[in-house]
Amino acid sequence: MDGWLLLLVIVGAVVIAGFAKRLDLQVPLVLVAVGSVASFVPGLPRPALEPELLLGVILPPLLYSTALNFSFRSFTQNFRSILRLGVGLVVVTTVSVGYFSYWLVPELTLGAALVLGAVVAPPDAVAAVAVGRKLGLPARMMAILTGESLVNDAAALTLFTITVASVTGSRVGVDSPLVFFAYEVVGGVAVGYVLSRLVRFVRSRMADSALETVLGILVPFTAYLAAEQIHASGVLAVVTAGFVLGSARSGDAIPTRIQERHVWPTLDLLLETFVFAYMGLQLKFVIDDISSEGLPVHHVFLYGLLVLALVMAVRPVMLFAGSALRRVYHRARSTDDAELTWRQNVVLSWAGMRGVVTL
Repeated sequence: MDGWLLLLVIVGAVVIAGFAKRLDLQVPLVLVAVGSVASFVPGLPRPALEPELLLGVILPPLLYSTALNFSFRSFTQNFRSILRLGVGLVVVTTVSVGYFSYWLVPELTLGAALVLGAVVAPPDAVAAVAVGRKLGLPARMMAILTGESLVNDAAALTLFTITVASVTGSRVGVDSPLVFFAYEVVGGVAVGYVLSRLVRFVRSRMADSALETVLGILVPFTAYLAAEQIHASGVLAVVTAGFVLGSARSGDAIPTRIQERHVWPTLDLLLETFVFAYMGLQLKFVIDDISSEGLPVHHVFLYGLLVLALVMAVRPVMLFAGSALRRVYHRARSTDDAELTWRQNVVLSWAGMRGVVTL
């Protein structure tokens, strides 16, 4: 992607986001819509970034910023709900989409269909959390949504690695998917914890707030790349580093805390606006790719819509079915029922927008 085009996309996305906020519209939807229309501008070069750049540069700071400002206590209090959504639902969505796509599209092998399932499985809670915060959703719901966004990317990327390896015949280091998943989790958490403790030690001996802030900005990129080098989960390394450093923020100098309070929301806004605009700008070129392969465009888009419908249906079915089963279990054992209300489950059902990892 040419530098001038990248800069143009960023500037345009920021301007459009400003107008959308002024009109009280949802920024991600506006950016995707405007980007989709703009993709048909004659002569517009294709905006293309390497997947490694999206995962290694855009995803880490977004995850780190969320973890930095998220209470670890809230995470542990809602751990079961977060795990059900962040891991269980990702696995169910991957398998459901995989087998449905395998049945629906004759050209797909089961392995390739499962790859597709892993791609569309992880929700991106950035937009959902922003809307929920604006509407004043209950703290527990916000904690579950935020926690889900910190866990599901790791689960989806691990499933993606395993399914791609099965299709291409490559090895992922160990033969057992469960052992590989465990290694990803343990390795990622270990890298994030060690790095964050080291950064904490260095920052405590600095006397320059600007340098402390710069070192903090480098943490998510370093954690992600270090974990990926040993084939562990870069996502969990970033999240762990964010939790550890976030819990120790009270020991930072006041100027450092003030600087970081402004730096991370600004960086988040810049990256989020770029990502959603970049998504929209792919539309015309996706259609061109389908046509160049000699495939009927309307058939492929119909397949896409049917997969979308399934993805949208799996989440509420899992939420309501799981909630009902747990209520029956609690009643049978005469234990406290701390399940979400049906209204809260409805809101969570519609908080499954896809984002950076799917892109």
